[in-house]
Amino acid sequence: MNRILKLVGYGFLVWLIPTLITTALIYLPFTESLFDIISALAIIISVALFSYLYFKDVTTNFIKEGIIIAITWIIISIIFDLIMIIVGVSHTSIIDYALRVVPLYVIIPAITIGYGLQLDHNNKKNI
Repeated sequence: MNRILKLVGYGFLVWLIPTLITTALIYLPFTESLFDIISALAIIISVALFSYLYFKDVTTNFIKEGIIIAITWIIISIIFDLIMIIVGVSHTSIIDYALRVVPLYVIIPAITIGYGLQLDHNNKKNI
């Protein structure tokens, strides 16, 4: 699979899966207070899964790849979130979004760069 296509495709799924989960669950009465936890868990699971799948084919420059993945996936997530807000699908304000959702995206580099660091460490240890 083309590296860029994989990077962008996985990035889209990293955005889509948590968005679908939180959108579906937010309408349940007991989940409003759990929104941040549900969002964080959905992001963690999707980022961990797609980081693993992405790194399966990476053989060098693990840390650099982790940084590239993080930046790309954050940009993709913010762009699609803003589209949802502008189109009116998301009923949140830009300020609420910036204060409540964007900080959750720190999870992305924590995982992708963490994967890169671990793989780099393992690679140096095996040399």
